Amino acid sequence: METLGNVLLPAAPKGDDAAVVKAHDLERFSEIDYDSRSELISDRLKMLIERYMPKYDFQPVVYLDIEKQEQVVFWRFRPPVYAKFEADYRNDGIVSQISFPDNNAPIIFTARSPKGTRSIVVRMAVAESTLRRCILGLKFTKVNET
Repeated sequence: METLGNVLLPAAPKGDDAAVVKAHDLERFSEIDYDSRSELISDRLKMLIERYMPKYDFQPVVYLDIEKQEQVVFWRFRPPVYAKFEADYRNDGIVSQISFPDNNAPIIFTARSPKGTRSIVVRMAVAESTLRRCILGLKFTKVNET
């Protein structure tokens, strides 16, 4: 799962707490469902992911336009790091092929390359469900599983 396009949310504070960010022109935020830089997802994508990760603890980040008295809520999403796999990586550090020694891998997890590049790996069912719902601002790269 990767960010698609160049529409990004204003940077949110790092950390695991709820946050409020002052912003303008919140209408353009409707084009964003995933921002990897700030590790945020939209409410629509959050509801979908909750089907596959029901006990995950999302933290809200509220974008607030004080002049127009509007707000948009996004959710901090950092899937758990999982390391029980073997993988090959592209030159940019993104996973290109993956194999699991057992079938206990999570549905959604973070994999880090030796270069430190973070990839969010999702099972095919999650990717297909996401694509059917016209979630914006992300792309999936099929990874061969051996």
